[in-house]
Amino acid sequence: MVIQQRYQTSSVTITWDELYNGAKLGDLIGVFAFKRQRQSKSKNGPRVSTLDYWSQALEWGEEGEAFKELTYRNYTRCWTIASDILQELQDNIHSRVFQSLITYIDRAGRKLTSLTVAPDLPSSLVHSLASVPTACLVTGVNMPDRDATFDSLVGLLRASVTPHVARLQSKECSTLRAAMYKMISQLIGGGGWATLEDDEEEEVVMAGPKVKRRQCTMAVLSVWYREQLSTGEEDPGHTKSPIKATQSPRKRAYPSSPRKKPFPGSPSKLSRSPVKRALSGSPSKTERDPQEVEGSPRKKIKSSIISQLPERSSKPPLVVILEDLESFHPRVLSDLVLICSEYRQAVPIVLVFGVATTPDKVHQSLSHNASACLAMEVFRAEPSTHYLTRVIEKVLMSTKLPFHLGGRPFKLLLDIFLYNDLSVENFIKGLKVCMMEHFMGHASSVLCCPAANRPALLRNVTSAQLDLVRKLPSFKTFVEAAPPKEQVALLLDDSHTKEVILSLLDKVDVWYARFCVLVKVVNALTNRIPGAPLGRQVREVLAVCLSRPLVDTEEFQEAEKGVRNMAREELLTVLQNVLDVLKEHHGEDKVLSELLNEVSLLMGRLSSMDQLTQTEEEEEEEEASADGSGGAAVTLGPSDRFRLREKLLEMAKKKPKKSSKYESLRSEVVHFLSDTFTSHLQPPTSQPLHEVLFFHSSQAVKRQLVGLPRPALTTALANPHHYLQCKCCQLEEPSSLVTSLPDLSVAYKLHLECGRLINLYDWLQAFVSVVGQEDEEDESSARSKKIDEKLQARFVLAVSELQFLGFIKPTKRKTDHVARLTWGAC
Repeated sequence: MVIQQRYQTSSVTITWDELYNGAKLGDLIGVFAFKRQRQSKSKNGPRVSTLDYWSQALEWGEEGEAFKELTYRNYTRCWTIASDILQELQDNIHSRVFQSLITYIDRAGRKLTSLTVAPDLPSSLVHSLASVPTACLVTGVNMPDRDATFDSLVGLLRASVTPHVARLQSKECSTLRAAMYKMISQLIGGGGWATLEDDEEEEVVMAGPKVKRRQCTMAVLSVWYREQLSTGEEDPGHTKSPIKATQSPRKRAYPSSPRKKPFPGSPSKLSRSPVKRALSGSPSKTERDPQEVEGSPRKKIKSSIISQLPERSSKPPLVVILEDLESFHPRVLSDLVLICSEYRQAVPIVLVFGVATTPDKVHQSLSHNASACLAMEVFRAEPSTHYLTRVIEKVLMSTKLPFHLGGRPFKLLLDIFLYNDLSVENFIKGLKVCMMEHFMGHASSVLCCPAANRPALLRNVTSAQLDLVRKLPSFKTFVEAAPPKEQVALLLDDSHTKEVILSLLDKVDVWYARFCVLVKVVNALTNRIPGAPLGRQVREVLAVCLSRPLVDTEEFQEAEKGVRNMAREELLTVLQNVLDVLKEHHGEDKVLSELLNEVSLLMGRLSSMDQLTQTEEEEEEEEASADGSGGAAVTLGPSDRFRLREKLLEMAKKKPKKSSKYESLRSEVVHFLSDTFTSHLQPPTSQPLHEVLFFHSSQAVKRQLVGLPRPALTTALANPHHYLQCKCCQLEEPSSLVTSLPDLSVAYKLHLECGRLINLYDWLQAFVSVVGQEDEEDESSARSKKIDEKLQARFVLAVSELQFLGFIKPTKRKTDHVARLTWGAC
């Protein structure tokens, strides 16, 4: 085969086959290869956006493309609102823990840098200098959002305490040498005293010196820190590198090539000179609009934490974060702690351990000598379940977001979180998938927008497009329940229909706001009941209320029995919690205001109610005894216990038990709350036009979020055309066999025809008869009993792959047989 590529020499152009055959070698002087230049992407070319893949069904008639763009715009608007709330929650979720942690690191760093070593120091002070300040951050088991937590921590440390922060992971620190290189290269390479700002803005970090692996020693780090302090006091923007001073004259004469990449994590790529910023035209951080920078939620959260700390010291400490302490090798971890302790007097290092289990794991991973060198303080971060609760309350139960989840998709996302990964990040991704499915799958989602934009949107809707809203099941039910004249107007008068749609959507917004508040009321009322039938978290009550009427559930009936058995003090505490929720959210809602007033009156009656005095109880006992004396006397004999039992039962039936004042008032409270929940805690499907604002389909989301490996595997083996989309694998019937199918698919289909045990020889003969059909037509020798070695090798490979996938296994019951592990259509 002749290779078409040609190379230009100094005298003649030749091809590779000519060069291989020795042609024109006498004329050959030299061959020079040139790299092909990279073709830069044209900036003026068409940009591909998500709108190009927006598969909104064109059900809107001739103006389908315009409404397709409107649904995409509504989606982007809704997701922007949700992402802003989530960003603020992400920065605020660990604010308390981060505030105490950063305060501890700052205090420990100031104490270390202020101490000086002198020969007349007492032994206790020398021992304190040998102790490395350590913060143990307990993040909790199965916390997949660990990276986001440590990213926020690093950003706050660089902004408030020190710019020199190193992050170590166990997968990068298998040996002590690798751990020292990662730590020292990140500390020195961070150079300068610049601070890292928000991720939304451009990061401006001064580039540090390049560090080689053989230079990563604690002696070099101490020299660098000493010179860094001296240069930092003179000129904070200039960094003098002690690395270059330690190099040999040969290395100084021949510096390293600029083409070499800096060490991992080096911020040199982020640095931009003022000249480049001026030429590029992009404003620097100091030239931006102060309102734009100060208005971001992350900036506010960060400034609130930094404002409570003293000013940054001129001698900042060096912070080393070990994210996954349990995964580090104990020997590497112990040696690293001992080395940091030995150089404690020259380099102020503060350690931060990320622990997933318990703080005792630190002492189990370290040797006794290394544990004695640590002065550790424990900080506990909130678990991901608390973070999820805040996400649900601030995003899914918020009136700012017009999009809402129905019962089935919310239960699906909740089950994936609780039983699969405990990752809030994956829960948010699932929410985004639900939002996309809602806007792409329903044409009526064009009305799912903030209330202020609905009037202008409805004015541009035509009668044909308005008929799609009329076809919604909930709107049909609303029309059927209306008077006859109103039905005619709703079906024929477009202007009247638009006004009704607008009012209905506004009512749904008001209803959902009240619905979320009452869900919190139910949680405050029932979370202290023994056994917690409705759960102890708001998300559990919300999942029940979104799916079916609350009062009709067995869980609520059990909770109601628990409330009926509460004592007076306990009932007052529960009602106070309910009152706090109503005071926080009642706002302008008349129903919630009336509920607040009624609960306040009931609490006042409970508080002012006097218990029965001892004299009243004695009077009741006297009345009971008087009533008992009027009856016939019962004379007891040796065997009259049965008569006594019957007589007492008759007396109990005749005299009804009198309920106390507290019991009657408690029953009144329970009846009032039950009636309120019956009226206002119905599922969203009871509201007209709920399809516009609520997403109820869980199957579409389940196909994308929940992996089904077994059906996907059987589909790929039985019908490869489903995934390959090639004509050679296309089947007329699912059970048919084609010669062009992959060997694995042929072996799989043949094994479905067998029983419990499969004879390998018979299986091979059937495989050869299917795969070798083309050879049999051309060659008569293939009809012989001898099997081609290539076909046999292909069969062995297919059988091995089926065994690896778990469809068959070897067996000793019969020779040359394998056991089948699946049955039926599997």
